[in-house]
Amino acid sequence: MPQNPDLDPVVLPMPLRFGEDHHTEYANNIKALKVELVDAPTRRQMWNVAWRYTKSTWADSPSATNPTYASDAELSTNLEDVLNFRALPTPMEAMGFTFQISGLSFQDVTHIIRHRAGSFAAQCTGDRDLRNDPSVIPGAVENSPEFLARWTEIVDASKQLYVDMVDDKTVSLMDARLILPKSMATFYQMRLNFKDLLGFIRQRQDMQIQPASDNIIAALMAKEVLRVMPEASTVVDFTKPDMHYIKTFRVQDGDKWVSRGTNLYWPEPKNDVFEYHPNDSIYQCRREEINGTNPPVDTPTAFEERWDNILRDIDILKMQYSNEKLIDVVSDSSVG
Repeated sequence: MPQNPDLDPVVLPMPLRFGEDHHTEYANNIKALKVELVDAPTRRQMWNVAWRYTKSTWADSPSATNPTYASDAELSTNLEDVLNFRALPTPMEAMGFTFQISGLSFQDVTHIIRHRAGSFAAQCTGDRDLRNDPSVIPGAVENSPEFLARWTEIVDASKQLYVDMVDDKTVSLMDARLILPKSMATFYQMRLNFKDLLGFIRQRQDMQIQPASDNIIAALMAKEVLRVMPEASTVVDFTKPDMHYIKTFRVQDGDKWVSRGTNLYWPEPKNDVFEYHPNDSIYQCRREEINGTNPPVDTPTAFEERWDNILRDIDILKMQYSNEKLIDVVSDSSVG
């Protein structure tokens, strides 16, 4: 069909920024992370679906699966049994949780989307102008003045080249974006059923082989879930040893010892349960000891500070659930 200049142009879903200067806001990559639970079933909905699933097997009629006839304490206990595989675990697959995760570097994105059981929606880079997008910086770089100056110089230079190519209109947005670094920040929507979500949290909480950003995302997800499903506090544990790391750090292979995993750092205290040579790891220290050329003295890293705060919040949520169960027990005793 021919072009028709008499038609009104369509309204594009994104602003065009040709000719504008670029701007970059920098943030610490740990402090920038934000996890919001934007959609989830109510606690009662989770109680009800767990009850119907688990009671169907031996029910004589459909009405026998009706959760209306169960007390809240019974419904909660049944859900806890489901989560701990003391009852049919299938209801976990019927509970969907949608998160908005922001402050992600594009390196972080690769760790999230490899979880194929999830459903994702991304902030676009193909036809959206990225000249004002923010960038994140690891704490070790922030604590290294020379490296920090070079880091921001390279990011700014890549942004300027991106803008020059886009504004010239001889290089498309889709091609120009390839010059931008992985440190550019973005956000994703991520939906998982609870069974897969629990697997994600347990994998990404590993401080030995997963990056600090993954640890924070896992902890924030767990915290959000515990707010709406207190029963999940019985299956979330950030103090347990990281067994994959422990089992693969030193493995005997014939007459020699080899690594079958990611030997980046010495074991954290909770994982320091085996003998090892100092040179078994790439770095001869623990992860948070690698903190730049000029780190602050006697000050926790950004990760340590945020990690401790999140786990403190999780402990409070766990205590609240324990108190709730204790009240139920006392109430039952009183009725009896």
